[in-house]
Amino acid sequence: MGKTERESPVKRCLVLVATVLAIAVAASPALARDKVHRCTNWSWTGPARWSAVCSKQGISISSVDGRRAIDWGFSNIFCVAANSYRQSAAKYIATQRQSVRGVRVVRTGRLRQVGNNYFRQTIVVTAGRGRRAGKGQLVFDYAAADNTGQYCYQSSKLFMVPRSDYRRGIRQLKRIYRSAAYFGPGLPKGPNGEPA
Repeated sequence: MGKTERESPVKRCLVLVATVLAIAVAASPALARDKVHRCTNWSWTGPARWSAVCSKQGISISSVDGRRAIDWGFSNIFCVAANSYRQSAAKYIATQRQSVRGVRVVRTGRLRQVGNNYFRQTIVVTAGRGRRAGKGQLVFDYAAADNTGQYCYQSSKLFMVPRSDYRRGIRQLKRIYRSAAYFGPGLPKGPNGEPA
């Protein structure tokens, strides 16, 4: 048999610290200053002083100053008549885009299929001017709600942050959005099992 070596106390300490840090990071998906918020039909994790307005058809979450916000609404609808779900989604989302007021379109992403008969389009938008200028993403989802072709599901989400903090701010809002859990009726699952 070979010679056994004793680990140095420094090496053991470093291994222990690395293990504790790995466990702490894995166990805490939210930032330390975040808290779990609860309201009717919903829970979400975000900054302690942020607030939300909750309903069976959606949620609006915003910072204290109102400059960072998520507005998410959804419902079941009759499918738009078309030759395919992709065409139906394209027609429906085009109509929704035309009805949006108060923002300027910067870039319209392509209509992507993100699941079985499930489509999404993301649009980069701006609003306001000067120091109060905001930039964000408007996301439209459209999906078959059943196998008959009669009922579909639609969702619209607006993520808006100060224009000067777009990259970091959007990441923060997406993290908060991913933490949201809906417990009410009527919300189908997205392509990966998450709330759509």
